[in-house]
Amino acid sequence: MNKKVYLAIGVIFLSAPVFSFDFNTGYGFSLGANFDALSTELSDGSAPRQSYNQFNFGAMVFFEKGFLVADLSFCGSFTGFIYHNMLKPYTFIGDDYHLAGSNIGLGVYFKYPFPLDSVTVFATAGIQGILGLSQTFSKDYEPRNARKGNNYGQASDWSVLAFKAGGGVDIDISDKMFFRGGLLINYRLNSPLDSAFLHNILSAGNPVARNFNMGFEFEFLLGYKIGSGGGGAAPSGSPGSPGGSRNNDDIYYPK
Repeated sequence: MNKKVYLAIGVIFLSAPVFSFDFNTGYGFSLGANFDALSTELSDGSAPRQSYNQFNFGAMVFFEKGFLVADLSFCGSFTGFIYHNMLKPYTFIGDDYHLAGSNIGLGVYFKYPFPLDSVTVFATAGIQGILGLSQTFSKDYEPRNARKGNNYGQASDWSVLAFKAGGGVDIDISDKMFFRGGLLINYRLNSPLDSAFLHNILSAGNPVARNFNMGFEFEFLLGYKIGSGGGGAAPSGSPGSPGGSRNNDDIYYPK
């Protein structure tokens, strides 16, 4: 998908809660890592493995309405490849090296809260689309672009879809402000580049080629409650809410 189209969809989607005037929003940063392993069995009976470890850091903004949360993130990453010489003809990687890159992500998640007075514990799960924006060698900062003659593809070939699940806690700082901390475990599908590696291995007559990518992410966010309900709180006029009553003549005495 064209980058401009992707960004336009993200802006429209994330701005939608504004028109309800009753939602949570906020911003912060994330730290995490992904661990990718390519396991194979070649036709000669050998089983070489190749891996890379990706360390991620970035900034993000989120919007929350009821049980739904959406976020937009911009992340940088440092990646170290550990290659196996027997896989060089298939994966084009000829040496251990490091990469630096950046990406933009758009995620949509379901959140289930467990309120505990001024603290809310929650579970969450959802999906995130990650679009690669740049990839450069950390050794000499050569652009990762196929048009410049190397074999690793363009930055968009590192784009991927991730499934995430985890939990966190919201801690009220004031009536309208809260701190959110979370931990998400993610599983990533194969990127176009991963798929190309697998295709090359299998099309050469080798029986097995698998790629597995999992990781984790810590989030640290400062949130704000916009509107009277704060993104899903009980309305002030409901029977169980503070200050609410069943009718004008009935006084509610808690048991």
